Amino acid sequence: MNLSKITLSLLAAASLCALPACNDENNIGSSVTKGEVVIEVDSLFTVSGHSERVLTFDSRSQIHLLGRLEADGYGTLDCSYAGRLMPAAALTIPDSIPLEDITGMKLNMIFAKKGLVGDSVAPQQLAVYQLTKQLPADINNTTNLEGYYNPNSPLGSKTFSASSLGLNSALLGSSNGVVAVDLDKQFAKDVVAAYRTDPSLFSRPDRFAEKFAGIYVKSTFGRGLVINMAQTLFTTYYQYHRKVTVVKDGVSQVVDSIFNDSTTLFTISPEVLSANLLKLTPAQSVQNSVAGGECILQGPGGYNVVVNFPADQIINRYYSEDFNLSVINSLSFEVPAKAVSNNYGIDCPPYLLMVKTSELNDFFNNNRLPSDEDTDVFYAAYDSLTGSYTFGGMRPYILELMKSGKAPTADDMSFTIVPVNITVEQVQMSDGKMKNYVTACDLYLEKPVLCNLDVAHAKVRFTYSRQLMK
Repeated sequence: MNLSKITLSLLAAASLCALPACNDENNIGSSVTKGEVVIEVDSLFTVSGHSERVLTFDSRSQIHLLGRLEADGYGTLDCSYAGRLMPAAALTIPDSIPLEDITGMKLNMIFAKKGLVGDSVAPQQLAVYQLTKQLPADINNTTNLEGYYNPNSPLGSKTFSASSLGLNSALLGSSNGVVAVDLDKQFAKDVVAAYRTDPSLFSRPDRFAEKFAGIYVKSTFGRGLVINMAQTLFTTYYQYHRKVTVVKDGVSQVVDSIFNDSTTLFTISPEVLSANLLKLTPAQSVQNSVAGGECILQGPGGYNVVVNFPADQIINRYYSEDFNLSVINSLSFEVPAKAVSNNYGIDCPPYLLMVKTSELNDFFNNNRLPSDEDTDVFYAAYDSLTGSYTFGGMRPYILELMKSGKAPTADDMSFTIVPVNITVEQVQMSDGKMKNYVTACDLYLEKPVLCNLDVAHAKVRFTYSRQLMK
């Protein structure tokens, strides 16, 4: 049996399951320089894996989930968020407008309609609070904000359901919606007064934070809906007076008129610190599946999958072959992903990242990006046609292990699979070919995800060319 098709599950590492053997041997062409070149394919490798509970993770993100969802087959997810504020470069409200003509402020939370998960008619309620001190730089999903705001003095609150959320196609587009929350009018006046007293407050986010530390948006009621808020904008409304000419009874006359206007003074943007405060309690059925050895992947804050990639078996098999010369061509890993039944259609994430377990925290803490040269991290997109993920480009990984001349350690072979959001850009090379570059890689927080990585039917493909001299 020749080596070449290694069926492995890096990406989903199901419960300690041996992979089925697929023996495929192909002779490629005839004699080449006194020898025969063949490509070896094999799948006699065992991959083991298990689900590992995720309790705490770095939840800093420009994606903000809000609401509470109870879903059969998934569990209960509570979502709130907090963030510092990015001020406008300058206040566009004229100084001639007196503070008493500042009529109010609204927090407009814009979302994509496809970013809703749950029951569209389920009643929800939220409250918005002004932070009284700076958010911790190391904020995570479990950070307790008690003492960071006054729970008895919200800036505003809102009761709503997804089916009744307002739309403004001129501003948002037909595919977007907005949750608009009326805020305390005095807060709007305080912001304008602060600018007029010291305009430098609006010069930088850190200066603005000295006066206005940020906001906390908390879900206070509901259990049937989670919304992905893509933008958080604070719009201030004001009145101004202007003399206009009107015609009354055929006579022109100049009268005082009142006009309404508005401006966006600040927002939560990528330049400032913001984070999700999330708590997921997996459904008992999910916990039972994990206890039974299934490799369940759940997010946000549910389960990652840890797999033991059989690099030692691959290397041993390679060196057991009879050859004079050989070249390793490729190593890839394909793992099927099966849907887990739930009542809101929560499904597989768009991308998975497979990273050495020992490098997991470093990867995200240092905002690393996967590349073709990596030996410790690989990514795969979900293929809806095959219902699987394929991690390619693993050749550098196995080459580095073989080059070391040492037997792979447990750390070398332990990988953690996590749901991620990947942004890929294509660049045309000098030879005319297109090459993909990853420009962003973050933990997947856009909406709940859930699937079973079927390691038992995963496929690891290891190919190399060997030349038998005659």
